[in-house]
Amino acid sequence: MPMILPDRLDYWKTKDYLTYRRLWLDVGLVAFSADMRGVVLDLGGIRENKRGTFQPPETQAKAWWYVNLNMDTKPNVFADVTRVPVQSRSVDYIICTEVLEHLKDPQACVDEIHRLLRADGAVLASVPFFYPMHADPYDFQRFTEDGLRHLFRDFSSVEVLRMGGYLGVLGMLVELGITGVQGNGLFPRFTRWGMKWLSRALCRTDLVLWGRENVHWQKYTTGYFVYARHQESENT
Repeated sequence: MPMILPDRLDYWKTKDYLTYRRLWLDVGLVAFSADMRGVVLDLGGIRENKRGTFQPPETQAKAWWYVNLNMDTKPNVFADVTRVPVQSRSVDYIICTEVLEHLKDPQACVDEIHRLLRADGAVLASVPFFYPMHADPYDFQRFTEDGLRHLFRDFSSVEVLRMGGYLGVLGMLVELGITGVQGNGLFPRFTRWGMKWLSRALCRTDLVLWGRENVHWQKYTTGYFVYARHQESENT
């Protein structure tokens, strides 16, 4: 498994930085990018005007298809992610980031991923945990590690990785709350400045302590990555 950890403590200086959680998402995508080969499906992905810093390595793949129901995203395949019009066991790698929480039936999507993947194919998924509601157009649920392992139970290998820890959760929530402090007076401006640096201090400490947290703090995270492999033989 690749190492997933933002590599700079002054993370907010990263080009095109958005949020602490998005930082973890982009780092994880880059860490797994070498495996994104053959026929790749990006479920719910968008082809243009992407958020974050990750640049999909489309040139190393045999084919890279975006699946979406929103025509504004210019998908290669206009389809529901639970019913993709692609032949069974014809896909080598599937990306499904920040999608499952928006589905009324996430199990249907995971079952579809299992159907589409070739033997030894892989899926990289991500979901939020401690994160505000963000309807697109709906936001139905959050998943624990146990819930994710249950969703991907038909895969022969499942790894669930946290995206930040306790202090990162606190820092991210402070960071996201800055937009709720409105006004141009001295007090709101000072409050926003204080929240910005408090958030950075918390998240920076989260990175410093990563891998050395106590068992209580290990129960917190901004979200999860799931890396699962489909290792059945072609004849089963």
